[in-house]
Amino acid sequence: MFSRKLGEGGRGVVLLHGFMGSGSNLRRLAQLWSERDPSLFFVLPDLTGHGRSPALPAGADLFTLAGDVIATARAEGIQGPLRIVGHSLGGRVGLAAILLSPSDVKEVVALDVAPGPIDPSKVESGRVLEIYRGAPAEAKSRDEMRAYFSARRLSSDRAEWLLTNLVREGDALRWRVDREALAALHARTSSADLWSALGNGVPVHFIRGGDSPFVSEEDVVRIEGAGHRVETVEGADHYLHVTHAEEVARRLDEHFRAR
Repeated sequence: MFSRKLGEGGRGVVLLHGFMGSGSNLRRLAQLWSERDPSLFFVLPDLTGHGRSPALPAGADLFTLAGDVIATARAEGIQGPLRIVGHSLGGRVGLAAILLSPSDVKEVVALDVAPGPIDPSKVESGRVLEIYRGAPAEAKSRDEMRAYFSARRLSSDRAEWLLTNLVREGDALRWRVDREALAALHARTSSADLWSALGNGVPVHFIRGGDSPFVSEEDVVRIEGAGHRVETVEGADHYLHVTHAEEVARRLDEHFRAR
């Protein structure tokens, strides 16, 4: 699994990106957090099947990704139980890591995702995936691919996020990920029920966007009933780590210092 490191501290934190993203999506958050706490360093992997990491194996699921994350964190020098912060899919991978190997996980912070199955009718990830799958296999320029996304009314920030997966091969830009394999992974990960991770003795903290549908009020009641805490960033959508990066970094810093 390809990964990046940021920070010069001695205590490691693993930051996991969301579906169709890459570790670079969390770079600004890591920089802001590192400025607040120089004692930390951050490992930002590209999850398996994403970015510059190897392709997804047949039948890959959340536990496949979780095992790869644990192995990568160890290879990057993090010793002892891991502190994992994950956005969306990354948060669900963190929960799967608890179920896969609880002794390897000290704590998970899930950014705008709940443990239960995701209802595709309430979120936009399915629509974005279908647009992504329908994109041309190659283009002469990023502007050409931008025009495709714009014609389908995909927001510019979502389009730019997807365009990070283009690489130049000769005279053309091509996708460096297997979009059909990602679609199969999406079906498996969205339907997974991870509520049992909240009962394994590993602390799980949730930070949600106030304008996002991913963590409902019913989810909050169930999470808090299981003894875990939920914070809400008012005015933030699902991509709170981008639009409200400074506030999210502050909340993460305060949370980790209090533990």
